[in-house]
Amino acid sequence: MGDSMGPEKLGTAAVDTAAAVKSCDSDTQLAAQSQTLVEVKGRKRRKYSLDGKTGSLSVEQAALTREHLAVDFVEGIKGFILPRGFPNSVSEDYLTYQLWAVPSHIAGWISVSLATSSLLKAVGIGTSAVGTAAATASIKWITKDGIGAAGRLLVGGRLGNVFDEDPKRWRMTAEVFATLGLALEIATAVFPGSFLVLAGAGNFSKALGKGLGRPCFRIIQTHFARQNNVGDISAKEEVWEVAAQLTGLGLSIAILKAIEATGNPSNVLWVWASVQSVHVALRYQALQSLQFPCINQKRACALVNAHVRGERLPGIAEANQAEPILRLPSQMRPSVKMGASIAEVFGDSPSPQELQPLLETLGPALQQQREQYLLLWREGRGLVLLRESAKPQDLLRAMWQAAWLDHCGIQTATSADVAASIEALQHQFPDFLMQAEAAGWNTQDVVIRSGSSRIAAGNL
Repeated sequence: MGDSMGPEKLGTAAVDTAAAVKSCDSDTQLAAQSQTLVEVKGRKRRKYSLDGKTGSLSVEQAALTREHLAVDFVEGIKGFILPRGFPNSVSEDYLTYQLWAVPSHIAGWISVSLATSSLLKAVGIGTSAVGTAAATASIKWITKDGIGAAGRLLVGGRLGNVFDEDPKRWRMTAEVFATLGLALEIATAVFPGSFLVLAGAGNFSKALGKGLGRPCFRIIQTHFARQNNVGDISAKEEVWEVAAQLTGLGLSIAILKAIEATGNPSNVLWVWASVQSVHVALRYQALQSLQFPCINQKRACALVNAHVRGERLPGIAEANQAEPILRLPSQMRPSVKMGASIAEVFGDSPSPQELQPLLETLGPALQQQREQYLLLWREGRGLVLLRESAKPQDLLRAMWQAAWLDHCGIQTATSADVAASIEALQHQFPDFLMQAEAAGWNTQDVVIRSGSSRIAAGNL
C-alpha cells in the first residue's frame, strides 16, 4: 500500500484521487501488477482494470442476458411493492398478512361503493334525466378519488425507503402537497368550469401528501412506544385526533356562518389561507418537539462537528431541537454523498490518470478485506464509495472523517491531508463513540441513507 493511505485499520479508507505521483519504489512494485475494481449496482456489474505494465485502462460491463433482464424486471416489481431488504428486513408473517389484507381491501372498497350507491338512490338519484346527470357527476367524483389513489401508489412504491432517515422533513413535505391540493380545491369556487381538472389535480396533490405523511406518522408512533405498546399509542392518538376533528368541525360551522353573513363568499379564500398557515406552523412546532435517539445524517453532522471542534456533544433533546427540519441532508456541513458511484466521481468515461490512484490503493485493500468505504474529498464535499459489506457505523466513521477535513478548512485533500485525517480518525473516533453514548445516543442505530452503488474486488 502506498504511503498516502496512512496507518491501516479495518473499516476505513480514504484516498487523494488527485495524487498521481508515487515514490519510485512504489511505482516499480506496482508496475508488475494489474489492479481491478468492480462496481456493483443491483445486478449490474462493471469492472475497471488498470494494466500495471502499460498503464492502460479497460472497462468491462457484464452482459445481461434475457434471463438477467427477466430477473431485473421481477426485482423491480419486488422493490416497488416490498420493503428494501425483504425478506430479511421484515418478520416472517409480513407477506402472509399482506396476501390476505389486499383482497380484504378490495372487497372493502367494493362494499363502500355499493353503500354509497344506495345512499345516492335514497336521496333521489335514479333513472331520470336529473338522476343521470347526478350519477355522471358522481362518476367524476369517483374518478377524482381514483387519481388521488394513484398518487398514494406512486409514493409508496417509489419512496418507501426514504422516510426512516428524516421523517420530520418528509412530514413537512407532506404538508406542502396537502396545502397545494387544498388550494386547488378552493380554486374550484373561482373557476367552476374547470372543476374536474382542478379537483383532480388537488386530490392527486393531497394524496401525495397523505402518502408521504402516513409512513412518517407510523415512525413517530413507533418512536413513542417504549414498552412495545404501539397499539395503545395508536388508539390514544385516535382519541386526540377525533377530539380535534370535532372541535375543528364546530369552529368550521361558526366560521362558514360568519362568512355567509358578510354576503361575500370570496372571503373564504383569505380565511382559508390564514387558517392553513396556522395549521402548517403548528405542525412544524409539533415536529420540532420530537426527540429521536437514532443518528441520521443531520444529527450526525451536529455530533461529529462538535467532536472535531473539541466541544461538548449535544444531547438528544438539544440536537433534535436544533435540527433544521426543512434542510436537505446534502445541504449540511460536512456535505457527504454516501454510496456514490464511480460515474458520479469521475464521470461516465474516466481516464486512466483519474482512476489510477483509486485502483492502486483501493484494489489491493479490498482483496485483503481491510476497507469498508473510501472517502474522496473534493471542493469541500465528500463522496463515499461503499463496500458491499459496509455497516451503518462505517457511514458514521466517514462522516467524522469528512468533518475533520471540513474543520481544517481543506477544500480538496492532498496526500498529507488524507493521511492526517486517517490518523485522526483512528485515534479519536473511539472517544467520539464514548462521548456520544454518554450523551444518550444509540451509536448502533445509525440511519443514514446511501445510494445503491457498491464496490468490490474480483471478477464479474
